[in-house]
Amino acid sequence: MADLIREMGLDRAEFLRLLPAAVAPRPYRLEGDSIQVEDPGGGIRIRLHPTTERRIAGLGLPVTRVEFRFQGLDETARRLFMEQFERHFQRGGG
Repeated sequence: MADLIREMGLDRAEFLRLLPAAVAPRPYRLEGDSIQVEDPGGGIRIRLHPTTERRIAGLGLPVTRVEFRFQGLDETARRLFMEQFERHFQRGGG
């Protein structure tokens, strides 16, 4: 069971393009649909689900469900990781 679930408005290729900066300086390994991120306090397993499409009027937008499982990290370490991760995936709006 996942500790945290996000629906992200991107496809797998864009997720993987942005991932290195989102988890830096932590090393990571891509294993199929999973990414294992190593952290000094433990690790984070990120699981990507197949990208689907969300339709808004005539517009189709990619959506990928992303699950996070934390291993050995306390609440502060989890929060700090997610703040950094989400900051790198933010998009501007107006």
